Amino acid sequence: MDDLDDLLAGAQRASMQPSEALMARVLADAADLQARPAVVMAVVPRAGWLAGLAALFGGAGSLVGVGSAAVVGLFFGFVQPDGFGAVADMWAVSAVDQVDLMPQLDVFLVEE
Repeated sequence: MDDLDDLLAGAQRASMQPSEALMARVLADAADLQARPAVVMAVVPRAGWLAGLAALFGGAGSLVGVGSAAVVGLFFGFVQPDGFGAVADMWAVSAVDQVDLMPQLDVFLVEE
């Protein structure tokens, strides 16, 4: 046991200093691990249901166009200004009682 005590006592007396290269690497690693200021991220608001509806129609401009056409169509459908009646009379030279959109369908409907 005395041999071990002598060995440890000798090691304690001869202190070894680390090399400059080792100290530079240790300090560089420590600098990399130090806390940095937190980066504040901007909060981006989530898109609402109206943005999803606009995307469904192809964007806000398309949605505005479709909505405007719907409102104008409803307005002319309910109000029917007097000028439109005169324009419709000019276009329709004769009265149209029936419009046959599928003339070939009559063959299948005839009873024998």
